[in-house]
Amino acid sequence: MAIGANVKIRLAVSLVSLMLALPCQAKIIYVDDDANGLNDGSSWQNAYKYLQDALMMAAYGDELRVAQGIYKPDQFVLSDRPNLGKAETFQLKNGVTLEGGYAGSGKADPNARHTALYQTILSGDIGIPLDKIDNCYHVFYHPKGLNLDATAILEGFTITGGNANGTYWPHNVGGGMFNWYNSSPNVKDCTFSENSADYLGGGMYNVKISSPNVNNCTFTENSADWGGGMCNYESSPTVTNCTFSGNSAEDYGGGMCNYENSPTVTNCTFSGNSADYGGGMYNYYSSPSVTNCTFSANSADYGGGMYNEYHSSPTVTNCTMADNNAPNGPAVACDYYEQSHPSAVTIHNSIIWNGLNWLWNNDNSTITVTYSDVQGGWPGTGNIDADPCFADPNIGDYHLKSQAGRWDANEGRWTKDEVTSPCIDAGDPASPIGFEPFPNGGIINMGAYGGTEEASKSYFGQPPCETIVAGDINGDCIVNLKDFAIVALHWLEEY
Repeated sequence: MAIGANVKIRLAVSLVSLMLALPCQAKIIYVDDDANGLNDGSSWQNAYKYLQDALMMAAYGDELRVAQGIYKPDQFVLSDRPNLGKAETFQLKNGVTLEGGYAGSGKADPNARHTALYQTILSGDIGIPLDKIDNCYHVFYHPKGLNLDATAILEGFTITGGNANGTYWPHNVGGGMFNWYNSSPNVKDCTFSENSADYLGGGMYNVKISSPNVNNCTFTENSADWGGGMCNYESSPTVTNCTFSGNSAEDYGGGMCNYENSPTVTNCTFSGNSADYGGGMYNYYSSPSVTNCTFSANSADYGGGMYNEYHSSPTVTNCTMADNNAPNGPAVACDYYEQSHPSAVTIHNSIIWNGLNWLWNNDNSTITVTYSDVQGGWPGTGNIDADPCFADPNIGDYHLKSQAGRWDANEGRWTKDEVTSPCIDAGDPASPIGFEPFPNGGIINMGAYGGTEEASKSYFGQPPCETIVAGDINGDCIVNLKDFAIVALHWLEEY
């Protein structure tokens, strides 16, 4: 039976609709400012010269590989739109991966990738070189309605030269990256350096449920009024394995400023940051979870390491606070206007070796400290007051010395010391030992490396066993009830 015309039309329409519904084939797009081919992004030889052009052409599932070089937001040729000058900016896209650090065209292996050797710089310095007044307001700007999620990936770049010096919002916040209203990209292995904002978030500003995943990033030499390195407002980013160093804030939070949020901060270093309030971190009505972090050599008028106000409830676990500076609270300060609205600070399995007057509590906040080494002592279960025997504070190495073995980050190897820190195997017996190497005594170490692969090893008065003995849980070369007790304590434990 012949197919009627209407049926044919319906079949054709259905076929076209199906084809349109299918996603385009994902592709690799190449970007290299030294390429001299067709500049269509199809290969390293024919790579786009300008990142803006590549971003405009990118679709969901695409991967942009960007070679070493300097790329600026105001550089493009494929769009006939007017140049916006200081308002020019890069924007990530959902489903698009943006990767820097490639060798690029002209190299023996253009696909070789090493972010330090082949540095890929995204710069807001679009005007007079080294004169930041005419720089872009934001190197990255993700406005309300863009709704970036974790499929928008930025990896392996240096973001620098953003200067949010505008008179009004949004151009006075987020010099390096501004994530506004439900924009939560995935940012990995990036360096945010020498970005600035007249108001909030020199390196990065996250606002209104924008909670990016920031991993293995460095924030250095950024500046703002609030949050030199990063400022979070009603947002709760996940910040892991990051370094905040040398950032500054005129008022609040040299390294990080948290305002009405609950970020998760893990395995991070806050060093050499400065502000009036909270050299390392400032919290206002915030409840950050801070784990395995080091706060050192930060400075402020109030709260060298951390400042808390207005019902803030930070949880500080397995952290080290040492050698911070402030007339009021070298390590931690708690205060609020007219000494009202006290905070509640919980410190656990940590080391606070920051002078006898490490805390300034000016609003009757509750400070709960347990299983921690506190200089000058502090009431609480499991607390001690003993020299933690840091490896070398002069160079910022706060690993714990051990006769059984300590990780030497500078040498990249294990080394043995002549003394053993009293903070080894001194944490909460109920805390998971996590990834502590053998021998670990079955009890977590205090301080920033407790529960990690870089935890200093346990020493039992004799050299560690050369051979692992079945059933010897704590590594003391003897199988006895101590081993059974450790097994029972951590039975069905999840990491």
